Amino acid sequence: MIQGKIIKFYRELQGLRQADLGNQICSSTHISKIERGITEVSDETIDLLANRLQINMQVEIETYLSLNSLLNEWHDSIILKLNSKATSIKTKLEGILLLKIQDFYRLFTLVLTRYYLLIGEQTLAKALIDEMDCWRELSPYDQNMLYHIKGKFYLDYQGEYKLAISYLKKINVTYYNNPEYYYDLAVAYMCMNSQVLAYHYASKALQFFGKENCFNRILETEMLMLIQVEQEETFDIKDSGYPRLIEMADNLGLNDQKAKLLHNYAYLQFRNGNYEKAFDYYSQSLDLRDRSHPHYLVTLEGYLNAATKLGIKSEQSLIKLAKKGQALAKKTNDTMYFHYFQLHLFKIQHLIDEYYHYLETVAYPFFKEMGYGLATENYEIKLFDYYIERGEVELANRLTLSIVERYRKNSKLV
Repeated sequence: MIQGKIIKFYRELQGLRQADLGNQICSSTHISKIERGITEVSDETIDLLANRLQINMQVEIETYLSLNSLLNEWHDSIILKLNSKATSIKTKLEGILLLKIQDFYRLFTLVLTRYYLLIGEQTLAKALIDEMDCWRELSPYDQNMLYHIKGKFYLDYQGEYKLAISYLKKINVTYYNNPEYYYDLAVAYMCMNSQVLAYHYASKALQFFGKENCFNRILETEMLMLIQVEQEETFDIKDSGYPRLIEMADNLGLNDQKAKLLHNYAYLQFRNGNYEKAFDYYSQSLDLRDRSHPHYLVTLEGYLNAATKLGIKSEQSLIKLAKKGQALAKKTNDTMYFHYFQLHLFKIQHLIDEYYHYLETVAYPFFKEMGYGLATENYEIKLFDYYIERGEVELANRLTLSIVERYRKNSKLV
């Protein structure tokens, strides 16, 4: 009985004993049975108890009946990255005391954590994840949603791609019908430099976002698939799909997606040696980025790379940019980008020995241990060339074995 749950909740909230609440209305034994929903009770008794608790029972019942639907609507708005709607629903939910009832508390906490991940509040998200780790006897839905939350947290805010994948792969769609998680798997595999799996999961995510007619997520997913295609050796940059997607994002007023597209287009230009275009697109992306969001660091590092290649800024300006990036990385506990900006500082100041010592003993081992595929491969080549130049053949050979093993074919040929 809903009335019984509501009465128990407000009684305990106000610190009343059953005898206190039932005084001159009914016995404490009857109150206990009402709260457990195991007895018939008159409307008059319910009204008397509600008056003593100073609540409007009809309003509370209507609120109770609407909460599951409202929480699911909130979750859907987060999945589709409808930030304004998600914030509006959160505001509506604030102050609703019934969310503390066990019927709603776990779902509310799960969705609230997703909301914090959406808006970049990683500290608040981590605190709730720690709380949820202490929960026992989770429903299959809650358990799978928690796997998704952990996967997103380690993917988006910790850069621990292997760990993120391990959580995301635990998800059972039978109990958690949210195909959005395929997008997160695609991103994680892309970061691990696994192009085939990244494209595979992005395709599955695109089907879902297409059915939902969610253009912002469609743009993000198409961009993810584009990245995999444009890494092919035969790809011609003149055929890039980025200008079309950037124009679409601009027309739809999707600034966050536009910033991501500009960043990726800048990276594509950089890889092809078009440093002026790369610098221009990185600049445009930075202007749209929120400085408190982890993605700002990524674009800042790309901007610094392009500026260094072009030589259009003074050494002092470049050092200032690198120190700014390193300070932001430290503030957000982003170890990967802390190492990147430290390497920039050594390089800008022409501290070559210090650069390679730091790379060899600190940065490269970290990238390899964390499974950062692109970074690992890039710096293996740098270290290999460095060792060969110095005549340190044994050290170079160790890297050769690592590189060969990665590209070894499982061939059955004689």
